[in-house]
Amino acid sequence: MAKLIILRGLPASGKSTWARSWCEDPANTWPHCVISLDDIRIMIAGSAQVRNRLQSEHGKRFNDMVVAMGRHMIADALDAGWDVVADAQHANPRYAAELALLAQRHGALWETRDFDVPLDELLRRNAARDTADRVPEDYIRSSWKHFHTAMFRPLEPGDPNGNLLERMRADPYVRVIPVRGETDVYACNFTAEAFREHRWTDRTINARGLFIGGNGQVVQRGFEKFFAVDETEGTSFAQVVNHAQEHPESLPVRVERKENGFLGLVGAAGTPGLFRFWSKSGQTDYSALIERPFPSDSAVRAELWRMLHEWNVTAAFEVIDRESDRHIVGYESSGLRLLHLIRNAESFSIDAAHEETFTLAGGFVRPETVAICHSPEEVAQAIGEAKASPREGVVLYFADGWMVKVKSDRYKLVKAMRPLMQRVLLRGRSFNKSGDIADLARRIIDYAHEHHIDLAYERQAFGERDIDMTKVNDIVDHVR
Repeated sequence: MAKLIILRGLPASGKSTWARSWCEDPANTWPHCVISLDDIRIMIAGSAQVRNRLQSEHGKRFNDMVVAMGRHMIADALDAGWDVVADAQHANPRYAAELALLAQRHGALWETRDFDVPLDELLRRNAARDTADRVPEDYIRSSWKHFHTAMFRPLEPGDPNGNLLERMRADPYVRVIPVRGETDVYACNFTAEAFREHRWTDRTINARGLFIGGNGQVVQRGFEKFFAVDETEGTSFAQVVNHAQEHPESLPVRVERKENGFLGLVGAAGTPGLFRFWSKSGQTDYSALIERPFPSDSAVRAELWRMLHEWNVTAAFEVIDRESDRHIVGYESSGLRLLHLIRNAESFSIDAAHEETFTLAGGFVRPETVAICHSPEEVAQAIGEAKASPREGVVLYFADGWMVKVKSDRYKLVKAMRPLMQRVLLRGRSFNKSGDIADLARRIIDYAHEHHIDLAYERQAFGERDIDMTKVNDIVDHVR
């Protein structure tokens, strides 16, 4: 099992000297490394002089970036099974406790190694350093005064199964940000790096659309991250069909139409009758687009609030807005599609028992149920039909709670052209790619020009132009 050794001590206390000796010790035959925040600073800056300038000019922003990089590196090394020395002061006990919690969350052991050196000796050693590496004497004195007593106490990192907010913050692949307009409520999601590098764990999958109060309680939530057929090894076509074959309890499978808008999350705020209209990040510019088609009748709203509050659920909607947020699939009118009621809990689950009552109370429309599959063969057929569909695709809801989505070939084709269309038509740039996608995009632009079709539209709520991908989708059949 990998182990994290957390060094604790002020500048010039001998931490880095010990770390180098530990790393060079031939007795350490297990894969091991030292991750030093000072070394990361030098790596970024290129020299001690530039490092000092960056710290002087950018202060907290620079150091926050260094700490974040260090935690990513530690997490990666522990996941790879390496022993790690975290070489930093950790003067504030909270920082060391957060690293201990990170080790626990990544299945590693941890320990601290302390370098408790008298203040006079620290000042003497620091004065003997090269000028570029010397730490201001005032910093050592003030750090000693504020942290020395508490720095070397035994760590209490907290129960890894305890406060949910603390656990999310401790994971370097989870992004936690305050929700605009709220006090002590935070939005979680996986980081761009987690998505790019496929860092899919229980935490990163569960973080998506999770809103947590400072006390660690779930305030509101959307869908956890779930994958498309053939997007991951675990959701390959063969694996999805085999799941139905090997797990009879997963049948039947409900195949539901995937609507093509954006996700809106509606929850009951603490004040009676007050709703939270949130997108994936909380209160955003999209919130008004979610609220606009929501029932306006006061009696209906009061009843809907009561249901959300008493059942402790979030209503997840697909929001269709033709005026300000057009996607690929065209709709005759704007509106809401009630996807599901999701329980406000750490583990994702759908409150199916109350959905019909809530739907009727609000007069909502639900996505179409395309099929009910009772065998692996029917699951395979549903996937094939969804891939050939002109719509966005479907979601497969297995009876055991597993969810997989299917994106149609047509949808993926048109979506792939969007960045090229934006580059050429909105920014006046040339095509920067070649191949079948780029050739098709050129033909669509030429067709639109010949037939006097404007492929861009004004997003009314945002005061900006974007590509009308519904028109692009309509033209595809004319140029292929």
